[in-house]
Amino acid sequence: NKNKVGFIGAGYMGFGMAKNLLKKYDVYLIAHKNRTPIEKLLQEGAKEVDSYNDLINLNLDALMMCVTNTPIALHIAKKISPLIKKKLLIIDLTTHDKTGSIKMQTLLKSQNIIYTVNPVMGGPVQSEEGVLGGIWGGDINYFDESKKYLNTFCKDVFNFGSIEKATQAKLLSNFLSLLTTTTVIEFFRSAKKLDIDINLLCSVAKLGSGN
Repeated sequence: NKNKVGFIGAGYMGFGMAKNLLKKYDVYLIAHKNRTPIEKLLQEGAKEVDSYNDLINLNLDALMMCVTNTPIALHIAKKISPLIKKKLLIIDLTTHDKTGSIKMQTLLKSQNIIYTVNPVMGGPVQSEEGVLGGIWGGDINYFDESKKYLNTFCKDVFNFGSIEKATQAKLLSNFLSLLTTTTVIEFFRSAKKLDIDINLLCSVAKLGSGN
């Protein structure tokens, strides 16, 4: 029998993750307001349940969460925490704020729950292609087990140690991306304002560190 993986948040990013998980595992989805990705995943072989209680009662091997932000993740954690009676690996794919993963860990503190985080680098295209970068944190004893699920949609999974370090690494990585993007935008805006030939300017930039 295939391992059972619960998936909460099969939307913008989660759709591709769940689609790739289906290639190796049985995937169970929680009812979702945005029906389009859910219907597509059901056609691929995923199964849908109506409640968190139904999801937890399936005797899952792993539960993944990929939701929009920390408040939503905490809201879900409050609902599922009392329902978990048997040992369960939780892999939280949410991009948390700087204290979010600690709040999650505190809320899910139970001898039955193995809480790990794996925020990802990449977008929905990379998610569906299965080439995301994983930023993992948690108890090292569960790194290999986490990886077997994560490798279905991550090209590489990097162990940053604690959940705090993984969360911080993700935020730093986002900072670098935003800073780089802003710099490039200002470069083009300034060239336009100064009426400089952008093609020539890019050709010159490629010969230096701007490449």
